[in-house]
Amino acid sequence: MRQWVFIHLPKTAGTSFQTALRSIAGDDAVSPSFVASSLTEDYALRLDRYRIISGHISINDVKRYFPSRSILTILREPVERCVSWYYFARSIPLALGLPIDVVAAQHNAIAEFFAQDRPVVYRNVYNRQVRQLGDHALNPDADHRVALERAKQTLISAAWVGRQQSLDADIDQLWERFPEWKGLTVAVLNQTQYPAPPGPLNADLLKTIRALNQYDIELYEFAARTFFT
Repeated sequence: MRQWVFIHLPKTAGTSFQTALRSIAGDDAVSPSFVASSLTEDYALRLDRYRIISGHISINDVKRYFPSRSILTILREPVERCVSWYYFARSIPLALGLPIDVVAAQHNAIAEFFAQDRPVVYRNVYNRQVRQLGDHALNPDADHRVALERAKQTLISAAWVGRQQSLDADIDQLWERFPEWKGLTVAVLNQTQYPAPPGPLNADLLKTIRALNQYDIELYEFAARTFFT
């Protein structure tokens, strides 16, 4: 029986997709979700008991511990993804021990947040898709040009790649390739609630977010040309 790993990139409808996987395969077949981390051998062994591993796993850990599994992932237009993450972070209840980027989002307007120093924005809104698909989300020393090329190869070798904004149509492609997923449908869950319709970003803010995501933008454009034309 084919085994799978779903690389959940933040704010790409991954929570909704994981719920859909459970509805088709059953709760016992899908791992509990997990945040970005460097997997230990013991934890990888626990995850390997599930037919479907689903979480914020990075490709380095997939290659190390689960090289024979088929990869599923969902991309999102990088600027949209980052704006969604910002408002999601602002919605998290205040508590001690929150990550520095969440704290910064809660204490800064959107333009001021994206102007923060790299240690603040690195984890979630700095080329996160490339780092997770081409290296490790938590590696501060990743060579982003190398990671971009590896991320492209990850997508090429993946069993299926979807896009958040066209997920229903892309899931039809998943059905066609793998009949076991026939009937899988995704309901909207964990959707970011904006305090008001965000509207167009001003030119300076858009330029800042795009600069933080130059490699993600290149990866997304590559995916659009390669898989969705």
